[in-house]
Amino acid sequence: MDQKAFMRQMEDLVDFGKTKEGRLTKGEIADYCSDLSLTKEQLELVYAYLMEHHIEVSGYEVKEGDFSGTDAENEEKKKTPDSKYLRIYRKEIRELPDYTKEDIEALYQRLRMGDEEVVSEVIESHLPRVLTLAGRYRGRGVLLEDLIQEGNLELVTCVSGLFGNREVVDFKKAIDYAICGRLIELVDEQIQDMDGISEVLARTNLLLEATRVLAEEYGRIATIEELSEFTRMEIEEIQMYVDLSRDKIELGKGEP
Repeated sequence: MDQKAFMRQMEDLVDFGKTKEGRLTKGEIADYCSDLSLTKEQLELVYAYLMEHHIEVSGYEVKEGDFSGTDAENEEKKKTPDSKYLRIYRKEIRELPDYTKEDIEALYQRLRMGDEEVVSEVIESHLPRVLTLAGRYRGRGVLLEDLIQEGNLELVTCVSGLFGNREVVDFKKAIDYAICGRLIELVDEQIQDMDGISEVLARTNLLLEATRVLAEEYGRIATIEELSEFTRMEIEEIQMYVDLSRDKIELGKGEP
């Protein structure tokens, strides 16, 4: 089956889910996809695709934080302890000062005014947030340790760029935007090694995630140019996945 035919079948599956009050069982999905001979890993990507389209899959749960991969990966993570690095790192994060929302807003204001002494404190206050955001992308082909490391590097770069910046209104959104953009880029690099069906589903899911992040950032649907800049994907490639998804990946119109 070619990519277009496969994505048409996925959209038909979404429509089928809507007729079932937005909830499908794994058995119903397996029956619907029986002619595709999907592997267990591919089926779990289908579950994730359905979840992206607000179709609940009985027995499939994606949790933000520690376990956000496929069912098989989540079960393995529950059996396998964190690496020594992660255990130490989580302990260090728990020992950080407990910054309130008011504390962080005060730090932002000092950073905005160019107070150099506050840079390291702003970075420290956002380390738990990086851990949370990295957890969203766990189970997508990149080790959590690598996601955390890259997220922290992007955090440092972003905070440095916000130093003395009086044009950015919402520093929290700007920091989340920068970190998520880097994590999405990192995951996208791994998708290239997947087989055809898995790549189509994984990249479509990733683009749907990216459009949500941008919607939160801009308060509107992002344009294809903004999506390209955010994901570092070529416009032509994004358009291909938009076409394959039959415009389920929403794009804004006109100039941003």
